[in-house]
Amino acid sequence: MSAQPIQEILSRLQRVKKIAPDKWTALCPAHDDRRPSLSIREADDGKILLHCWAGCGAADIVNALGLTLTDLFPRTNRYNVGEARSVHRVWAHREALQGIAHEAIIVRLFIERQAVGAPLDHDDLARLALADERIGEALRVAEEGR
Repeated sequence: MSAQPIQEILSRLQRVKKIAPDKWTALCPAHDDRRPSLSIREADDGKILLHCWAGCGAADIVNALGLTLTDLFPRTNRYNVGEARSVHRVWAHREALQGIAHEAIIVRLFIERQAVGAPLDHDDLARLALADERIGEALRVAEEGR
């Protein structure tokens, strides 16, 4: 997978059409799509968001492309595990909630991987532990604000 996940994903899709900055449509590879029903968006942080309007799940889509859910994330430093622990700052409540929401997505993606029988490696388990740590930290911040 390249350093820019969006280019790799777009190159594997058919009938890709750019509809806005950082937004595309294409045929969904997870079902017999005759009209583009897949929406693709690159988030500000480099994550790739996929939505099939016919109802296919992200795990099904990336599997059909020969990829995994982790390929939807930028590869700057796989999961940025070491870097995240060195950053200590006080979170505002809004940031704490956004952090929890983000980490919940990470956990859900790993659950989806497990549901399709994909094993988790050492880096995956380290990222799950980091998600647990970040959620705990966000909860502590929320408790302090009472």
